Amino acid sequence: AAISDGLKTNNSLQEIDMSYNEITSEGARYISEAIQINTSLHTLDLDHNSINDRLSFNMTVLSAVHHNHTLQTLILPDVRDEYDKRQVTSEVDKINNERTRQGISTLTCYWW
Repeated sequence: AAISDGLKTNNSLQEIDMSYNEITSEGARYISEAIQINTSLHTLDLDHNSINDRLSFNMTVLSAVHHNHTLQTLILPDVRDEYDKRQVTSEVDKINNERTRQGISTLTCYWW
């Protein structure tokens, strides 16, 4: 929760690598809250964390990205199931279609 509080108020941090930090699905909710408020972050890496339900984790984070117009690169935990991959791809497409309509930089999202 402390990191997410910092992300909410920091207006100069542009890139953060939070991979390999044992972030859980609960942590994803805190980070998602911060992403909705943060206006300086351009790159966020959340790969390789302790997530049981990767699809839920990824969709929670992507839901928050709808409210963030500065994040340009997002690295998420791998989803292996083809259905899950389609879900994540569909959500990223929705974000990018919305951003294109608003004239905002699109999101590059990786999950491998």
